[in-house]
Parts: sequence; C-alpha cells; structure tokens
Amino acid sequence: MLTDADRAQMAADLAAIRDDRAVSIVIRRGNQTLAAQTVRIARGGNIQAGATDAEAVQAAIAPVVVVGDASLNIQPGDRFTAQGTLYQVTALHPHRDAGVQAQARAVQ
Repeated sequence: MLTDADRAQMAADLAAIRDDRAVSIVIRRGNQTLAAQTVRIARGGNIQAGATDAEAVQAAIAPVVVVGDASLNIQPGDRFTAQGTLYQVTALHPHRDAGVQAQARAVQ
C-alpha cells in the first residue's frame, strides 16, 4: 500500500519528468479557453513497422501523452495546439495520485 510519502515522491518524480521538456498549452473546451498550463507532451503509441502508404497517415495521427501535475485541468474532447499541431484529448488515465496523464491525437 502506498504511503503519503510514496505519493509525494511520485508527484515530485512526475514533476521532474514534466519540467525536463515542459511546454505551455492553452486548452479550448467548447466555447471556453482555459488559462495556460504547463505539461510535457510525449509520443505515445506505436507506429506499425512495415506499413506502406499508411505510414504518413499513421505518423500524422499517432497519439501523444500529455503529462501534468494533479491540478491539470484537461478532459476528453479538449483541444490544444502545441508546436503548430492541433490535438484533441481522447482519454484520461484513471489514477491521479501523482499527476494527470491524458492521451491526445493530432487532428490537423
């Protein structure tokens, strides 16, 4: 069983990972625009080896993981732009003891 100290260490570790390649994103939720939030965006998912013409399409829609601290305000359907690419959030990891992890896909 995790202790409070374990959870605190996990949160600190996740913050260090996020801050190693931190980016600021502004989430759009319907007609709302949220304040900028600091996250790390990492490639998440595998591109199939041996794909032919589908490689370019697969690369364009390959999922990413968005990592933030426990206060990250993000939910499925949200959209944000990072490094010139528009993303849409597709899912959230259910466990949020140390931080928030969301999966997103490029939509443009």
